[in-house]
Amino acid sequence: MNDRRRRTRVNFHALADIQVTGALLRGLETRDLSHKGLFVLGEHPLEEGQGCMVTVRLPGDPEEAPVLRMEGRVARITPEGVAIDFVSMDPETYLHLRNLVILNASDPDQAEAEFGTPAFDPSSEVES
Repeated sequence: MNDRRRRTRVNFHALADIQVTGALLRGLETRDLSHKGLFVLGEHPLEEGQGCMVTVRLPGDPEEAPVLRMEGRVARITPEGVAIDFVSMDPETYLHLRNLVILNASDPDQAEAEFGTPAFDPSSEVES
């Protein structure tokens, strides 16, 4: 398969909730993350091109751990799971995402350089 990714992708195991029109999928396991999107393991009732809201709670105290909220779009469905491209997020989420990718990348300098070219508008506000 031709890998067309242009962004550093890091292993990222957390639980995500995905909301689409008419459904809320809770506690989905993530596999990896980039500054452009994430991959969720398993079969889910989603369709390519479908818009969604993604919520990821970072590990730690549930009362204090950061919560990432991103607007996304289902980019690809494979036998392993679902790839979601981010469309927008609030600036705080963008900062957490940036730090997660850079700190976990095999080449942090390359990962940091990638954030110089936005994959989407990081100033977009996502409703909480």
